[in-house]
Amino acid sequence: MRYAFILLALSAQLFAVTNRIEIIIITPPEVLLSPGQTVQMHAYGYYSDGTVTDFTSKVTWSSVQSSIATVSSTGLVTMKGAGSALIKAAYSGYKGYGTVWNKFTPFIKVKPSTASFGKIEHIVYIVKENRSFDSYFGTFPGANGATSGTISTGQVVTLGHLPDPPTHDMGHEWTDNHGNIDGGRMDRFDLELTCSVNGDMACMGQLYQSDIPNYWSYAQNYALADAAFSSVSSGSYPAHLALISGSAQRVLDNPRSTQPAQWGCDAVAGTTVPFMQTNETVAAEFPCFSATTIGDLADAAGVSWKAYTMLSTESGYIYNPFRSFSSIFYGNDWTTKVVDEANFIPDALAGNLPALSFVTPPSIDTDHPPDSACIGENWTVQQINAVMQGPASQWANTVIILTWDDFGGLYDHVAPPYRDQFGLGIRVPFLIISPWAMQGVYHTEIEFASVLRFMEETFGLRSLGGADKFANDMQDAFNYSQTPLPPLILSERTCPARSPDAPAFDPDDLED
Repeated sequence: MRYAFILLALSAQLFAVTNRIEIIIITPPEVLLSPGQTVQMHAYGYYSDGTVTDFTSKVTWSSVQSSIATVSSTGLVTMKGAGSALIKAAYSGYKGYGTVWNKFTPFIKVKPSTASFGKIEHIVYIVKENRSFDSYFGTFPGANGATSGTISTGQVVTLGHLPDPPTHDMGHEWTDNHGNIDGGRMDRFDLELTCSVNGDMACMGQLYQSDIPNYWSYAQNYALADAAFSSVSSGSYPAHLALISGSAQRVLDNPRSTQPAQWGCDAVAGTTVPFMQTNETVAAEFPCFSATTIGDLADAAGVSWKAYTMLSTESGYIYNPFRSFSSIFYGNDWTTKVVDEANFIPDALAGNLPALSFVTPPSIDTDHPPDSACIGENWTVQQINAVMQGPASQWANTVIILTWDDFGGLYDHVAPPYRDQFGLGIRVPFLIISPWAMQGVYHTEIEFASVLRFMEETFGLRSLGGADKFANDMQDAFNYSQTPLPPLILSERTCPARSPDAPAFDPDDLED
């Protein structure tokens, strides 16, 4: 009884501690400095109840590359030479990162076009979860892929064969992104949250063609983009905001709440998400935004659209981006144009697709580690087969975009070019599937806002005025005078069984 009482007392103490540090955020996150210049960095502790504390004087400051930049005990950074330096703030086991650069890597621009106007009538945008380019296509011929990578010790390691399904998730939010990128060195993935469990170094792993043959078939027969970056150096929630609005709305990370999966305007009271204000201080915001979405632009122009996604009681609802925008969530579109993803296949087969389709899967089908890439690939094949098996006239003027929202903690060797304080993020797989797509590897630098710009140019929509103003528009990935590429109907695969000792998993249960 004595020991039982002690255990109960300890349990009570543990459950009483409900307000905990979730993340330490350094601002400004990215700074351009010449040698001799200084900048004062600040560190903020964001708590689970949404409170934010200025930790600048409480953290331990250090520079990972002190020969390039130094930092004082109060967060004053001095640039000493050319290059970049990762600045770390540590407090009670937590850490945050900022980066100072002598020179940003620019985003390479190409001439915009409206070549798709009048030629494309349907754009299908399918968004999966949490895989890096190198983890899926690092061995693809002709692509800028890698089969080895450098880790924090300076050692170059061969990328291992990632099991499918993988055994665990890996860190891939704001802190992990900035630490992994390490001023463009891409060499600290091994230090991210749960990169390695029981020595498996899963974050330094990749799949081969034999593991995802259908994804590779799409890449071989249509266009594989090998310079596509997530719009945000963070995780799923800010990425999904950017997918439909051209901006992460200054959001830095995923929502925190007393209840799981509170990612939108219907979140329970007290749910907050960390965001950076215009004065570069960190605050907390309820995850419901008044910004304009691509759906609003389509409505104004009379262009049809639907979001085929998960609804409120279904697993995967966190990936429904329209629930975070008040104009959609509180308007007529929420019940007429935001529909269950199960409607996509019947609509595609019947030739009833709208001009714009946004498609997200149930959680089990997202590819999100440790869920199976094979199971996720089968779901994707079902959706794309339905488009290709529908009326030939529909396929003849359709573009399917297939991408993943963030890198999922998996290694990639290409440093993201600089856009702003929020991104770009680590490279992701990106496929362009259409009768008019170029065949082969597409090397132009693009991001999620590139899809929005392509939509705007194709249907004469006005600009959202965010990253879509600057992103390359993908028009150079198409040739409207070529012999149209035929449909590619693929067969689903029998997927490998999960290890009997692997834990049950639902991404909705994690911070994502």
